[in-house]
Order: sequence, then C-alpha cells, then structure tokens
Amino acid sequence: MKQSVANFVRALAVLLLFVPAPLSIANASPAMADTLAAEPAVIVPDEAEEEGEDPWTARFLAPAVVVITVVAVGASVSYYVVRVRGRYRVI
Repeated sequence: MKQSVANFVRALAVLLLFVPAPLSIANASPAMADTLAAEPAVIVPDEAEEEGEDPWTARFLAPAVVVITVVAVGASVSYYVVRVRGRYRVI
C-alpha cells in the first residue's frame, strides 16, 4: 500500500510538470500573447534540391543487400530440401 501511494505521488508530480506551461499561455496578457505568436526573427528560405546522381548507397548498397538476401533465402530452402526433408520418410 505504501508503495502504491508513492507511485501515485510520483505520477502526479510528473503530470504537474506538464500542466503549468499550457495554462500560462492561455492566461497570458494580450501583449504577452502577441510576443508568443510573433514570427521568427530570421526566415530561412527553402533550398531547392539538386537534381544529381543517386547517392552511392542507392546505387551499390541496396542492390547488394537484395542479392545477398536472395542468395541467403535460396541457400536456406536448398538446405531444407537436401538435409532436413531428405532425412525423414513418409510411410
């Protein structure tokens, strides 16, 4: 019982950490609300992406992973057919 009360108090303390911030913005004075809703000091324009070559990972690493995966699955299936399935006979 003592531990559940302590856990409840901890949970309440964590909850109260998040409550004051939204309440302070909701009850702010009009001058403070204008400051909170102001635009940023510096607006950084979006840079256009360059149309260039694919990164080396897309050109070399992705196909290599696909080939290795196909070889691994093929080897697993052949191992199953040769070693495991051939070991048991259905009567």
